[in-house]
Amino acid sequence: MHALWIYLKENTKCGSKLTDVVCSQEDQIKCKSRWSVKKPESKLGHPVQNIVRPQIFGQNYIRMRYIELEIGDPSRNIVEKIIRAASAEPSKHFSKIRKVLKVINPIDILEKFERYRETVKKSSFEQYKKHPRTIIDGNEMLQFYGTTMTCCTGKTKVSELCKDPCCRVCRIIQSGFNTAYNKASGIRLNTSSEELSEDITVISRGKDVKRAVIVCRAIAGRVVNLDGDASEQDCDSLGDGVHSRIEYLNLRNPSSVLACFIMVFS
Repeated sequence: MHALWIYLKENTKCGSKLTDVVCSQEDQIKCKSRWSVKKPESKLGHPVQNIVRPQIFGQNYIRMRYIELEIGDPSRNIVEKIIRAASAEPSKHFSKIRKVLKVINPIDILEKFERYRETVKKSSFEQYKKHPRTIIDGNEMLQFYGTTMTCCTGKTKVSELCKDPCCRVCRIIQSGFNTAYNKASGIRLNTSSEELSEDITVISRGKDVKRAVIVCRAIAGRVVNLDGDASEQDCDSLGDGVHSRIEYLNLRNPSSVLACFIMVFS
């Protein structure tokens, strides 16, 4: 599973480089200019007025946040294999796959993620014998965030964030995991693709609510076992288990998590 994830991360521009997002924004601008057609003048000889209303967005604003991966897409196939490998009962869940979305992260989210990685690496330097992996890449891990999605019900392709306050996926992607729930409880990530990361009281119910799994890159840093005696002040994240046997992580900094793909189930 790890080898598949490395291949996917390097070949689908899953936020591995800041230039990936910069290039994608430039491509969108070129595409818009290529298809923009100058409106013809009216027969009366008066030019047709094109009223442009100014839109105020942030410098790194991206309207399109999702790319839907079609059935048979190589990236989708790998995402399905990764989530299936992290499931105890893959045959039970994978017959109900509704959509697979690739997340487009804005530049500021990517910059915060990489800055956090460097901060963790520097803070771990003095303890390199205890945490050798942390110095190399911040102890990056593949993790899953189980939640729900409400705007993925129809056949229309999903590309933008919805405005439904009950849509957990869109609110998480919009805030970069910095939701009120995560601020209070921490960001719980799982090694299993079946576990929920949020309390059942937070997740809304209804016919339009679909279970969703967010595939994430997480900078775990120095992990302290919840059952251990180590101080939380000397770690970057809390874990249940140790090293390769960690079942879930609890991260306190939203900059430590980067959403890459979303799988939505019926």
